Amino acid sequence: MVVLIAKNTVKEGLQEEFLEIAKEMIARTREEAGCISYDLAGDQNDTQVFYFIEKYQDEKAVEFHRATEYFQTLVPKIAALRVKPSEVSTCTVVE
Repeated sequence: MVVLIAKNTVKEGLQEEFLEIAKEMIARTREEAGCISYDLAGDQNDTQVFYFIEKYQDEKAVEFHRATEYFQTLVPKIAALRVKPSEVSTCTVVE
């Protein structure tokens, strides 16, 4: 299993726009065969920070996700709303 944690710091005042796009990404990704779970969490201490918490069966499923048309379309829209590039941690479940 591969776990991705992607930190997104959104520009002030653009949180609602970010959430609209994120909701579409979440719905589409959850339909992928290799996706185990795909959630979005908001930081309790900073309303501009959101984390995509993604679990996939394997690296092949991650590659599939990144190659989808909607990923290629939605990620640039999300990128335009961020203060800086997304910070992505790729993890392996230990236990």
